[in-house]
Amino acid sequence: MTNTVRERPDWQTWPNLITVVRFLLIPVFIGLVVAHHSGWALVTLVVLGVSDWADGFIARKFDQGSKLGKALDPIADRLAIIAIVLSLVLVGLLPWPSVAIIVLVDAVLALLSGLWFRGDPDLDVTWTGKIRSALLFVGLPLLLFSSTSFAADHDWVRILALVFVWAGTVGHVVAGVQYVRALSAKHRLATRTA
Repeated sequence: MTNTVRERPDWQTWPNLITVVRFLLIPVFIGLVVAHHSGWALVTLVVLGVSDWADGFIARKFDQGSKLGKALDPIADRLAIIAIVLSLVLVGLLPWPSVAIIVLVDAVLALLSGLWFRGDPDLDVTWTGKIRSALLFVGLPLLLFSSTSFAADHDWVRILALVFVWAGTVGHVVAGVQYVRALSAKHRLATRTA
């Protein structure tokens, strides 16, 4: 009698579950912002930010990385950033040029990924991309916090939030350029070997 160990499917990992929760929290956050529940929206946004860090940490620490997680994590990041930014523009907290820049960069990346790799280029997240996400996930909650009654008399909170948001927006452009270069190099290699 042989003792067989049943392997866990690639998609059944804690990081993937956390990423799915992040997807589910995005519409919750939008609803709270639009309904002007800034306090609860801020809590949801903090959970989104923590979950972004947690899934990567758990994947590395406990060797639970997966191909599905590698594909879903950047999509969840981009969707969260776009949804957060758009909802904050909608209620007048965030200047629209930041949104236009972020959406334009993501549109170019989505177009190239779709044309060259059917939407799945299988690229590693860059450090610039991680720093960009961190800056935005600090700046956007600060911006939301600046609209609460706790920060109503403190203009410096909004100014600091905008510094983080614009630094994150610039980081988004730099990360986008890095991803376009990586996509182009991978595409050239694929066409040469085809």
